[in-house]
Amino acid sequence: MNGAEIFLVMMLAISVVAYLAQRVNMAQPIAFVLAGMALAMLPEFPKFEIAPEAILLLFLPPLLSEAAYFTSLRDFRDNQRPILQMAIGLVVVSCAGVAYTLHWMMPEVSLAVCFVLGAIISPPDAVAAIAVTKKISVPKRITVLLEGESLINDATGLVLYKFAVAAVVTGSFSLMDASLHFVWMCVSGITIGIALGLLIVRIFPRIQEMSVEILATFLTPYAAYLLAEEVHGSGVLAVVAAGIVMSWHAPKLFPPAFRIPAQAVWRMTTFVLNGIVFLMIGLYAPAILRSLSNTYEFSDVLALSIVVPLVAILIRFAWIYALAYGMRYLFPSIRARDPYPTWQNVFVIAWTGMRGVMSLATALALPLNLSDGWTAFPHRDLIIFLAFDVILFTLVLQGLSLPWIIRKLSLTYDMNTLQEQWCARKEATEAALARLEDMRGDHTIQSAALERIISHYRDRMESLGDGPNTPLNKNEPPTSENHPIIQTENRIW
Repeated sequence: MNGAEIFLVMMLAISVVAYLAQRVNMAQPIAFVLAGMALAMLPEFPKFEIAPEAILLLFLPPLLSEAAYFTSLRDFRDNQRPILQMAIGLVVVSCAGVAYTLHWMMPEVSLAVCFVLGAIISPPDAVAAIAVTKKISVPKRITVLLEGESLINDATGLVLYKFAVAAVVTGSFSLMDASLHFVWMCVSGITIGIALGLLIVRIFPRIQEMSVEILATFLTPYAAYLLAEEVHGSGVLAVVAAGIVMSWHAPKLFPPAFRIPAQAVWRMTTFVLNGIVFLMIGLYAPAILRSLSNTYEFSDVLALSIVVPLVAILIRFAWIYALAYGMRYLFPSIRARDPYPTWQNVFVIAWTGMRGVMSLATALALPLNLSDGWTAFPHRDLIIFLAFDVILFTLVLQGLSLPWIIRKLSLTYDMNTLQEQWCARKEATEAALARLEDMRGDHTIQSAALERIISHYRDRMESLGDGPNTPLNKNEPPTSENHPIIQTENRIW
C-alpha cells in the first residue's frame, strides 16, 4: 500500500468514524484514536510514519490559529492571572512531579531522562481540549481559561523539553540559559505574531480576490510559525498572537461575503487535520507497545502506565484547587473581586487536561543518539510509550467522561456574561428587523421572500424574551435542561 492509498484509507476512516461518533454521541478525537488503534492492528495495514518536525509544521499552525481566532482578547486579558498560573506554574510543577515519580519507581532511569518525559506530557493541548469541549455546553469563563491555558502553555513545555533533552544528550544544564531562552522565546514569538497580524490587517483589504484572501488566512499562521522558529522563538506564541490580532480586527476586516466561504473552507480543513492527528496517535500506539516487550518487565510497564497518568491528573487537581481557594484565602483583594467559586466549576477545569498533538510531536522528536553519535538515547522507547499512554489515558478517560460529569454537576454561570450575550443578540435582531422594514419599498426584492425573512427575525426576537433566563422553549419553565439556572453570587474561577 503506497502513500496515496494510505491517505485515501485515512480519509475514508475519518468520514466513517466521524459519522459513527455522531450517532453514538462520542467526542470525535476519542473515536479517531480508537479507530487508529484498530487500523494499526490490521495485518495488511503498513507501518505509518511521519517526521516529527512535519507534525508540528503541518498541523499545529492552522489548528492553533483557528483556536486563537475565536479567543477574545478582552476575555484573555480579564483572566490573565489564572491563565498564566496554569500555563506556566502548572506546567513546571507537573513536569517535576512526573519526573520524580518516574525516577522513584524506576531508579535506573536518570533524573534528566525523567524530566524529558515530564516536559513532554506536562502541557495540555489546545487542539485536544477544544475538540473535546466544542459540543459541550459549559460556562464561557471555563472555556476561556481552558483555551487560554492550552494556547500558551506549549511555550513553557517546549523550553523545558529542549533543555531536558540537551541535559541528556550533552550531560550539562544551565538554569540561567534556560530562563533567558524562555524569555526570548516568549518575547520574540509574540512580537513576530503581532507584527505579522498587523501587516495582514493592512494589506488584506487590497487583495480583493476571494480565493487569494482565503489562502492568505492559511498562509499567515504558517508564516508566523516559521519566522519565529527561524529566530529560535516560540512558533506557537507567534501563531496565537497573529490569530488574536486578526480576530480583534475581524468585524471590520472580513465582510459577510468573505466569512461564509472562508468558514466553510476552514471548517473542512480543521476537521480533516484533527482527524489525521488523532488517527496518528492510535496508529502509533501498538508499535510503541511492542517495542517495549523485550526490554522491560511487563509488570513494571503496567505499573508505570497507570501511575504516571494518575500523577499528572492529581497534580493538576491539586494545583487548580489551590489556586481557586488558596489564593483567595491568602489574598483578600482577590477574594473581594472574585468570591470563592463553586467546587463543581473548579472540578471541570481540573478534569479537562487532555494531551494531544504537542505531546505526540515532542515524543517522536526525541533524538536517537547522544552527542557522541553512537550511544543510544537512554530509555527512548519507554519515554515514547509513556507519553502515548498519557495521551490515550487523558483523551479516553477524561474525554469520554466529561459530558457525563458536566450533565451531573450543577455548573455556575456568570450572569454578567449571559446578560451581555443576550443584549448583543437582541440589538443585532432589532437592527436586522429595522433594515428589513426599510427594504419594503424596494421593488427589486420579492415581497414573499422578504416577508418570510421578516417573520423569521420576529420569531427570533420573541424567543429572546425579556432576558437570559428566558427558557429556550417558551412553553416550558426555566430549568437546567432547557436553560442554565443563573447564580450571580459566585464566579467560576
